[in-house]
Amino acid sequence: MKLLENNNRKFMKNLSGSCLKANKSRNGIAVLAIILTAVLFMGLTTVMEGTQVSMKNQMLRQAGSRFMVSLKGLSKEEAETLAKDSVFSEAGVEHYVANVNNQELRNIHAVAGWVDETTAKNSFMELTEGHYPKKENEIACDTEILKLLGVSPKPGSTVTLQYSIGEEKLEKKMTLCGVWEGRSHEQNASLLISKGLAEKMETKGESYSVRGSFHSDKNIQERLDNLIEKMGYDPEAKQGEEGYLIHHVSPAYEQSTQQSPQTIILIGIGILLILFAGYLVIYNIFKISVEKDIRLYGQLKTIGTSPKQIRYMIIRQGSILSLVGIPAGLVLGWLLGNGLLPLVMASTNFAETEFIVPSWWIWLLAALFTFVTVRISCSRPGKIAGRISPVEALKYQSGVQNKQTHRRGKETRFPLGAMAVANLSRNKGKTLLVVLSLSFSAVLLNCALNYTGNMDEKTFVEGMVISDIDVRSRDFLKPGTEEYKKVVKGSAVRELENLEGVQDFGKVYTYMLPEEKRTEKREDLGKILRVNGKETSENSQVFERNRMLYGYNENALARAAVIEGTMDYEKLCSGDYVVMAGSLGDSGEYNYEAQEFHAGDIIEAEIKGTVKEYTVLAVVGVEQAQEMSYSSGGYEAIAFPESVFLQMFPEMQNPIHCLFDAKEGSFDTLYEKVEKIAEGNNLSVLTRLTAEAEFKEIKTTFSMVGIVVSVILGSIGTLNLVNVILTGVIARQREFAAMRSIGMTKKQLRKLMICEGVLYAVLAGMMGLFISAILSMTLVKGITAGIWYMKYHFTLVPALVVFGISLFLSVCISAMTDKIWNKRSVVELLRAE
Repeated sequence: MKLLENNNRKFMKNLSGSCLKANKSRNGIAVLAIILTAVLFMGLTTVMEGTQVSMKNQMLRQAGSRFMVSLKGLSKEEAETLAKDSVFSEAGVEHYVANVNNQELRNIHAVAGWVDETTAKNSFMELTEGHYPKKENEIACDTEILKLLGVSPKPGSTVTLQYSIGEEKLEKKMTLCGVWEGRSHEQNASLLISKGLAEKMETKGESYSVRGSFHSDKNIQERLDNLIEKMGYDPEAKQGEEGYLIHHVSPAYEQSTQQSPQTIILIGIGILLILFAGYLVIYNIFKISVEKDIRLYGQLKTIGTSPKQIRYMIIRQGSILSLVGIPAGLVLGWLLGNGLLPLVMASTNFAETEFIVPSWWIWLLAALFTFVTVRISCSRPGKIAGRISPVEALKYQSGVQNKQTHRRGKETRFPLGAMAVANLSRNKGKTLLVVLSLSFSAVLLNCALNYTGNMDEKTFVEGMVISDIDVRSRDFLKPGTEEYKKVVKGSAVRELENLEGVQDFGKVYTYMLPEEKRTEKREDLGKILRVNGKETSENSQVFERNRMLYGYNENALARAAVIEGTMDYEKLCSGDYVVMAGSLGDSGEYNYEAQEFHAGDIIEAEIKGTVKEYTVLAVVGVEQAQEMSYSSGGYEAIAFPESVFLQMFPEMQNPIHCLFDAKEGSFDTLYEKVEKIAEGNNLSVLTRLTAEAEFKEIKTTFSMVGIVVSVILGSIGTLNLVNVILTGVIARQREFAAMRSIGMTKKQLRKLMICEGVLYAVLAGMMGLFISAILSMTLVKGITAGIWYMKYHFTLVPALVVFGISLFLSVCISAMTDKIWNKRSVVELLRAE
């Protein structure tokens, strides 16, 4: 220990506490700054986790189970043994034996069977009333099924079950024993019966399935393959081959849970932005506080206090304030994050949200980041206080160096303005920090609103809709649903087609196979073997043989853009011609660089094992509304007329799109009728109105998120301004008294304070406008260039609005501060310690 230094830690704690109590105004501002910093961290992490949880839960709902994997086609003994295997953290058995044929459920794929309680609870079948079936005449189902059947959702009600086993159709009176909450618009439904009845109904022994979850969600496919090998099956075997077993990973777990590099970069930028914003204000608060109390620290050093102890005092004050600010900020940030979550989710295909309670580590991480921000912010002011010598401290005046250069004064027409400039230039570092924190919100808001302002509604709507009405599956764009099921059922098509007011009714078909029937050979695609007599390359890098197969009726094909050739639909229906269809770009352009076929070309194609020659009648460009939600194979697909397509693929009678217009004056009435049909058939209806609404939803999402974050950052900047002006007034009381003693009036003093506040706002405005202009012409312009419905234009209006608000707040804060603190007389101020 050095001479005169003391090591009384208890005394330092008491002294730190006394300093804390003596700085109540600073404490209030610091706590608010810490709260806002914690709000930003917690809000960001809540939205991140909430988005993932909401999407995951909805994908699990669509998959019908929370389990990771399923294995089907097992014997009863295999299933029961497998369900108990230690490889699973949780597993259950199911045994579906019959298709439900009740006319009321004609638009739903409903099956009847038995599942154990573990499977039921993990398949969203948690009972709200009653019990699971035990007797042969008992049945349990969800509220939506009961509603369709017209049965009261109370245990004891009678349910008439019409079902088929193989080709045999049967009927049985059942008693409702259990009910769970259903969801509207579901395409699949399960009706539960007792284990004994299911075993009596079965026609073959190997009809059991096991669903389970591993102890970790890492390498799920690899774990499943190892399990299949252990059971004596071949995980690589295809259907029909020896050792084949039906097995799947849930679509919800097939989606990568890893964040993309772009997302990680954006999250990193967000965290750095919050760190910097929080640092600016908290650092400034404690730096000004240190300058105000610098004489105290000098006196402490004369009695043996070490620089380390002084630094400890200041850091301890920041830590104590964190204990108040961080918990409040975490709770407010959590509520804000849940408030923003619906806005963020509205721009995705998973619009439903849940009220999220983040994981414990999210709370801990947000608290840690906030505390680290406070710790870093307090560290430098602590070092400054610890480094200054006692003699310097006793002579210290904020921002004024001991060595001064005296220059002859010059007359000025604006003496108060010149004084304000001189006062701000006393401590250029402090001024820069305040200006930066004030300009932050202007920059962010300008970028956010400049981005949303570049969204062009007309381009968006025209790119989304090519007819008055487009009807398709409600799950069309949702990745959790098997593609094969994303169709409009025939009964719904007939209802739509026969509605009054419909004209130019178009149907789009595509050939798809259920996932279990699709192999690496891609039997669901056509293969082009020859073009104009020349054999195509088997190397996919040279030529992609595989092509998607589409079917269009005349009205649907008429909406396509003819690139080459002429459209003669009657000639096309002869069966010897095809149309090659390529996707139009977002701006409606055809990709000529990717074009491989021309009108008049003769192609030899293999489809479903049959090889035939076709003549290319035309090459057309199709919009998104004329295609499937995914693409496979080469750029140009093979398209047939409706009659030929349905003859070739009798199993694909249901279209993926129904496109039609409304007769003049009948849109509103027709739209209402279409909506009613869609509600009962799990369909979504896209019109120009819905496209406009979707556009506004996307625009509002980005705008609101940008505005909320800008307001928080603006609040931090305003707090910094309040702190600088307030502590400046308190620290300069003697200076103001001296000014008043030589003739300056209270009114002039108030004008001086207002001038200083205005200067802060002007400097912040200039910096904000300059940085906003650079980012608009670089970052915003670069981002919008890659988005099809964006049309870039330069703007600084949001930054100017923030500048106006900052100017107004600066005047108000300065005037109010002066009014509160400069009430006393000159004599009282000169006497004050």
